[in-house]
Amino acid sequence: MVTHSRTPIRVDRLRALNEPVQIDVELDTYGRLCAISYPRSPDNTVERTAVDMVIDSWRINDEWWRNPISRRYLDIVLEGGGHIVVFQNLITGNWFLQKP
Repeated sequence: MVTHSRTPIRVDRLRALNEPVQIDVELDTYGRLCAISYPRSPDNTVERTAVDMVIDSWRINDEWWRNPISRRYLDIVLEGGGHIVVFQNLITGNWFLQKP
């Protein structure tokens, strides 16, 4: 059995994993996603990248009884081969990057 270290649990050291990052998007005249601008790690410089292809899209509507969630997700391939998932909050209109 492991002995108790007597160190108190500290909630200030907890952090969310894979938290979405707000991004800027560019849409073409038909409303299709054509480019995104997002902060790159570790220096948080903003990089604009064209969208090469949308692989899949789906919509989630949940928790309508308390705090509604309505999102449209896009699984996309960026120019140069990067693969990411982005979503639009359909309530606020904001776009986010969600790393797979």
